[in-house]
Amino acid sequence: MSRRTAKALLLSAPWIAALLLGGCASSDLSGDAGINEEVAICLPPGTPAPVQVDRAMWFPNAGGVGSTDASIVHVSGVLALAGSKLWFMAWNDQEHHFDMLHTIDLIQAEKMSIDRLGTSTMLVVRSGNDLLDSFQLMGKGELSSDAKATEGLLAGIEALRARNPQENP
Repeated sequence: MSRRTAKALLLSAPWIAALLLGGCASSDLSGDAGINEEVAICLPPGTPAPVQVDRAMWFPNAGGVGSTDASIVHVSGVLALAGSKLWFMAWNDQEHHFDMLHTIDLIQAEKMSIDRLGTSTMLVVRSGNDLLDSFQLMGKGELSSDAKATEGLLAGIEALRARNPQENP
């Protein structure tokens, strides 16, 4: 590809430039006031403010890195830890807001763990009804997992569950 063609492609598709130039920045969006405001609007009234908001991919019915190969279903969005729940939402471009897609009650969840394969890292949650959900927290360029943020999220979840032992299954 010529330099001129590459430049034209980058100018005509700014999202490609953002993807390529984004690097491996953290998945953490907690410091982005605009994102946090939109996430808070999407949460049900009375829900505490999120303590963590991350770029993420959700793999429904997947039990970790190896099982996502068989799953063609995944959704890009944000994962928020607010109150005693994980909230996954995706941006609706046409209506300019987040749509809530999935909620997990962390107190009632059976098990949470981190699954790794090479540089891929996923948070795996087994709900009380034996449903599996996997979440891959993505760096800004969305080309790699954010292992540090995933470990931090799991630590936050474990601390939440430790504060609510009477409710743990």
